[in-house]
Amino acid sequence: MQVEPLSGAVGAELVNFDITLPRTPEEQAELRRLLCTYHLLLVRGRELSPEDHDRFVGFFGPLQAHRAGDGAGYVTNQDIPQRLFPRLQPLLWHNDGAYGPQPGIATSLWAIDVSPHAAPTLFANVVEIVDRLPAELRQKAETLRIVNVRDTAFDRTYERVPVEELLHTDDPDRYVTYEHPVLYQPPHLEGRAVIASEHMTSHVVDLPADEGDAFLELLYNELYADDNVYTHHWQDNDVIIWDNIALHHARPQEVDDVARHLRRQCIDGWYTEDGDVLDWTFTRVKVRTAQQM
Repeated sequence: MQVEPLSGAVGAELVNFDITLPRTPEEQAELRRLLCTYHLLLVRGRELSPEDHDRFVGFFGPLQAHRAGDGAGYVTNQDIPQRLFPRLQPLLWHNDGAYGPQPGIATSLWAIDVSPHAAPTLFANVVEIVDRLPAELRQKAETLRIVNVRDTAFDRTYERVPVEELLHTDDPDRYVTYEHPVLYQPPHLEGRAVIASEHMTSHVVDLPADEGDAFLELLYNELYADDNVYTHHWQDNDVIIWDNIALHHARPQEVDDVARHLRRQCIDGWYTEDGDVLDWTFTRVKVRTAQQM
């Protein structure tokens, strides 16, 4: 297996890696080490099955338990029962589950059927960037806390929930919120990661709104700068697994009618170096249907 970095900021491609084969415990441990190093691994050009995808993702931790359909979900513009999102609008920068205490450790997408013109997925490294933040911004990040929000009534991937809406709503049960320090400690990495994100963070705690927004704008300028981002243009049979805490991800445009059919699988834990399982069931929330509203 050859490892080739994808960019100066994020990711590596596993070249000459057959994703359809079982792997020894030592090989699985090396894959976990590589994910911790590069935060995103790409396997390209191999025909595979759902069982192959599940086995590969299962090298990193226990598969997520409560999934739709065949045990996975689909990020797709096909009308199928396992479809996770009714409409694929632009998706602002975020990490999944950051509206609760435990963001997911890792997520994988397998491109089953994608057009060359399909919307790409963007990834930003929010671990290594911490040590490169300007001194004043880093000092503030060390002390400040933020509130992350999920709106359960609408899939608002294209905008954050305004703090005024959150504070003055007549339906507080609609919103799931969690207060985090700006710099979050992942359970499986040594460095801290920025958990404030463009999509999920509504406001900075204990700062006036204008000061908090100014801080977040400066922070996002660093996080989402071109030299800290990898843009992945999908090809059929691409498989990516990424560290959902070390990276933020985004989709820069709405998915139109061209094929974009991706199978999504996640893990609810992490296999540690000493052979134990770190139990880490990431935050989930049930999105309310029209009948529930």
